[in-house]
Amino acid sequence: MLIVRILPLSLALFVLGCGNTRSSLSPSAVSGAYEFVITSNVTGGITLVETSISASGNQMSASGPDQVQILTLEKKTWYLNGVCAGSTPGQNSISASLNGNNVDVTFNEGGYRLPAQGVIIGTQITGNYSIVGSNCPDLTGSPSSVPPIPPGVDQGGFVGSEVPSLAGTFSGSLTLPDGTDNAALTLTENSDHSLIVAATLTGAVDNGSFTFTGSAVGNILFVTGTVNQRPLSLFGYFDRAGTYTGFPNSLLIFNYGTPSNAGLLLGQ
Repeated sequence: MLIVRILPLSLALFVLGCGNTRSSLSPSAVSGAYEFVITSNVTGGITLVETSISASGNQMSASGPDQVQILTLEKKTWYLNGVCAGSTPGQNSISASLNGNNVDVTFNEGGYRLPAQGVIIGTQITGNYSIVGSNCPDLTGSPSSVPPIPPGVDQGGFVGSEVPSLAGTFSGSLTLPDGTDNAALTLTENSDHSLIVAATLTGAVDNGSFTFTGSAVGNILFVTGTVNQRPLSLFGYFDRAGTYTGFPNSLLIFNYGTPSNAGLLLGQ
């Protein structure tokens, strides 16, 4: 089931930028690639908001699947696009404005408009969020909590950090439509965040080299191509520290069309 979550999560996604070739800092705004880790105190879910921000003056914005991607981990289950589906899943956008160190953000995730605030601390954006009256089915409430949490309520915190370009070769096993293959994926990100993935597959049916193209959005790759004349869309999350996969420098791959977990590849 392909659903979307971001509850009030994306908050203030973008402010600083220093020291990374994927972003540039001005006195009023930033642009580049960022990951925002949003933790819900109600559901315990962790939502990763990946974005490529553009800046104009003290305004920042990003829109569409080439600029905003979302992945949620909740109760040991991954949800592409999050755990709450808007009316247009995967069609996300962000707008933000700066006032000194403070950031006001509106995140529109698949139809959900989520206003929030954050603050710049050193080279990070941190803050908290709260929402009431949400129709997200994931927010069922917690009557046993003290005080009780009614349905449609969520609150938590977030930390946003810039991320470097996606690059490198990753190998392991992938379960694809024609079976399980030994796979090696080599990632090359361009300055405009477009992404080329050169794939070498060895399996009962899939044998050869295949090229996928698409975008790098923060730590997420979103690419399409063909394998044995079948279209295939891959969605991958690069876990640099191994925080979520348990393996540093690993690439968690999903078959976006199914959607399903295709496998975990390790950096070489």
